[in-house]
Amino acid sequence: MDQKTDHTHCRSQQGHLRAMVLAPAPGTREVPTITEEVAAAIEAMGESGRGRCFILDLSQVRSLTSLGLGMCVNLRNRAEQARMKPVLFGASMELLELLRLMRLDRLFTLAADERALERLLA
Repeated sequence: MDQKTDHTHCRSQQGHLRAMVLAPAPGTREVPTITEEVAAAIEAMGESGRGRCFILDLSQVRSLTSLGLGMCVNLRNRAEQARMKPVLFGASMELLELLRLMRLDRLFTLAADERALERLLA
């Protein structure tokens, strides 16, 4: 699977689903579309039984509103339902601080860079 749209790029890698959010500041217009696209990819991987980890890649995201935070939680819950381990990757220091402040960092395994992600997925 390799699907790219204006707001997301979802691809499977070695039994893992990586969903990159391409919108730099997901808001009212983008969040419903992103959620729909990524949720469909999670469901497809979950149904196939191939999905081990769901990697939410925020490396292109500069800021998140409350809608964006809700989207992260929603996608994390969908991944859990599909029996996939939720991993948060590529979040800036500012986003990580926001996630920590809201205690949302506890919902994900955090991978700071590609090397950490590779170790985690091995």
